[in-house]
Amino acid sequence: MNTSLGIMTLNPDISNTYFLEIAYESLSYNIDLYLFSPQGISPLSETVDGFYFNPTKKTWEKEAFEIPSFIYDRTYYQKDLPSRQAKAVVQWLKNQKYIQFLSYGLPNKWLVYETLKETSLSSYLPETTLVTDGNQLLHLLLEQRDSIIKPVDGAHGFAVYQLLVEGKNIKVRTTKKHGVIEKTFTNNQSFLEWGNHILKQHTFIYQKRLSNYTSLHTPFDLRVLMNKDSRGEWRVFQKAIREGKQNGILTNISYGASYLSYKDWKHKHQRLTWNFIEEEITDILEDIPLILEDSFSPLFEIGVDIVIANDDSIWILDINSKPGHKAVHSLGAEKLSALHKAPLDYCEFLAELSLTSIRRGEF
Repeated sequence: MNTSLGIMTLNPDISNTYFLEIAYESLSYNIDLYLFSPQGISPLSETVDGFYFNPTKKTWEKEAFEIPSFIYDRTYYQKDLPSRQAKAVVQWLKNQKYIQFLSYGLPNKWLVYETLKETSLSSYLPETTLVTDGNQLLHLLLEQRDSIIKPVDGAHGFAVYQLLVEGKNIKVRTTKKHGVIEKTFTNNQSFLEWGNHILKQHTFIYQKRLSNYTSLHTPFDLRVLMNKDSRGEWRVFQKAIREGKQNGILTNISYGASYLSYKDWKHKHQRLTWNFIEEEITDILEDIPLILEDSFSPLFEIGVDIVIANDDSIWILDINSKPGHKAVHSLGAEKLSALHKAPLDYCEFLAELSLTSIRRGEF
């Protein structure tokens, strides 16, 4: 009997290359593959309207089916009603004992920070503050002079602002699709009004701006994609440098940044302390997934963003439990097959664990 694996996303797209490549790889596995949205689930009948990958025709076909036993969650939520409804359905799914997610995700950035602050990783976390009102935001900014605020539940660089004190003015910078836009406030009161307005829309965290600019004033960081192999063990799958645009704020690829070879970057940016830096990064990457799973829930893959600052200090900037895979497409074409097999391999591993538990009478 085949194992059933469902790829879950808010808007199922049968032309999505990543999902399609996983489907092609599934042909060599005893896995029935499905693609669906939480909105297609009927909790009463416990059935789904979605797509089934027909192994004979090698195409996605519309079909109604039972909820798959294993779910690969690639759902990104917005603030709209469909997202809120989908979240409720996904929470219901996670409470069903007969359904297993490859990854149960992470809470928001603030809860992750508060948890990691109590672990061996604390010295690698930039000081972070939960912002509750405009006055607090202004006070922090006047102390730090150059800072970043971002939503606790944000992703892909959404609503990230750089705040700068320039003389008696306060400059606010953010990134849109067409580039960086700026607004200058000539007095504290007008900035307070703006701050209170955006704080009604999102809950933000505040961090001092890290010095992660090149000599050409382009922001950069190290993106590391980690995932589990067929034995359920964590591995570093891909490392890449992300470099943003000149005078930019973000290193997000969706805002025009580029992936560069980590090896080439090291060669171009000679540092006396590369051995030390690499040793620290290796230790961080060994600890992060284990601490996260110990503190929260089982995971399958994570994206870790690390800043190597100009003073050679190392900072964990962000951790994402639903990372993109563009770094592999850009720099690791030889790894693409392994990338697409990874969720299938891990699903098989979990299925075997479940069968072993049943044989032992543990369920």
